Amino acid sequence: VKPNVYYLGLVMSEAGEAINADRKGLHADIKKFEDVIKNGQIYRLSFEVYIKDTLEDEIADVVIRLLDFAGLKKYAPFIISSDLNFSNHVLQEFENCKLPGVLFSLIGSLYEASDANILDECIGLVIVILSDCFGKITGSDKDLWWFVEQKMRYNELRPKLNGKKY
Repeated sequence: VKPNVYYLGLVMSEAGEAINADRKGLHADIKKFEDVIKNGQIYRLSFEVYIKDTLEDEIADVVIRLLDFAGLKKYAPFIISSDLNFSNHVLQEFENCKLPGVLFSLIGSLYEASDANILDECIGLVIVILSDCFGKITGSDKDLWWFVEQKMRYNELRPKLNGKKY
């Protein structure tokens, strides 16, 4: 198991991909995805055409990285939507700073929590905030967990580490 900053760096790289997808206006086309799946299209190809590398997909990747990190460290983050004060604050920040500011703040809080030995709690809180704010941030009718499920299903069809070094 590597130091926390290693895993936080991987989370940060996914956040950067989410920001780039947002800057390019890349959003999942859920209706087309569901239509072609219903009509028997191959899942992997359909995912790659209608969901892969979109804002929704990349935010799902942030959450998957956080959950992987928590599992490796044997953390048990408490993930339940309960404190709307944090989510409302993030939505206000989103209005002012857009996605780059929100993700920078959330990743920064993870780094600070690492120093304060409360990283497990903070991972759970960041995931809850992303889940609570997902629709507003992405404009999607589907919730974050739908995208996490689709991405995990897609990842099962790919080679280990998706052909990457780490």
